[in-house]
Amino acid sequence: MNELGEGQSQQIARSLRTLIRGLSQGSWGEAYVGYKDLFKVGAPAIPQLREAVLKSNWSKLKYGNEVRYVSGLVSLIHDIDEAEARRISNLLKHGGCAPAVARILDSVCAFTLADYACYSVCGVEVYEHKRLVTRQDVRACLERWLKNVPAEDLREVERILILRKEDLTWLGNYMPILCRINVVWDNPSSKWSPMSHVNNFLIERTLYHEVGHHAHRHTFGQDPEQEAEAEKYADRIMSRSGHWFARIGRLLGAQSNNGMNRTRDTRDFK
Repeated sequence: MNELGEGQSQQIARSLRTLIRGLSQGSWGEAYVGYKDLFKVGAPAIPQLREAVLKSNWSKLKYGNEVRYVSGLVSLIHDIDEAEARRISNLLKHGGCAPAVARILDSVCAFTLADYACYSVCGVEVYEHKRLVTRQDVRACLERWLKNVPAEDLREVERILILRKEDLTWLGNYMPILCRINVVWDNPSSKWSPMSHVNNFLIERTLYHEVGHHAHRHTFGQDPEQEAEAEKYADRIMSRSGHWFARIGRLLGAQSNNGMNRTRDTRDFK
């Protein structure tokens, strides 16, 4: 009987089996359930997670699912305790893990909340990268934009990360495992510059798109139906915002309905 109590220890073990099965089989739905349950448990889950990582010999990789296994478990440990993830990473690298594993470990541990300023907007924790290249008041923009979003659509958003353009390939994405939204802030222009308005429009619309994924509780992957739902959600919130770009869009849309073929930006922000 450990200090956790038999019940909690068994629950951690069950969630860990679910996570490992999902990672090993590429069953993301199962992996999400295990990942989220263990994240909610937090630090008490670390010993069993550590054991699951360290019990294997990572000097050679024979199967693709081994990459998913180690990256998934170390990522979860990192989300719970960054210092512990770095300790485990060092143990594996000093033990002679395969180069591919070392690259995964370096990638996971490169992220640290120390690089972010944290504050709350509309009840959601926001992490803004401290080295953004911007002349804007990011927090003021987010406060204005998120007021357009129904409170119930933000419920259970674990955090919003405001990233630099070099931190993410896409303009934004939604991570359903932890209900986390990532948005790239790419607006180095002066507040009064026309380009600043264009850039802010793209950032605002991306934010609404990713909130749309959360509001609809979408799962992992680029599913056309999910993307269409998120796009419609962003359109609806943009129209509510009263943004003059949105008003122009509605005007053009009305004109296109009178005989013109309407086009839309099909870029996937996820």
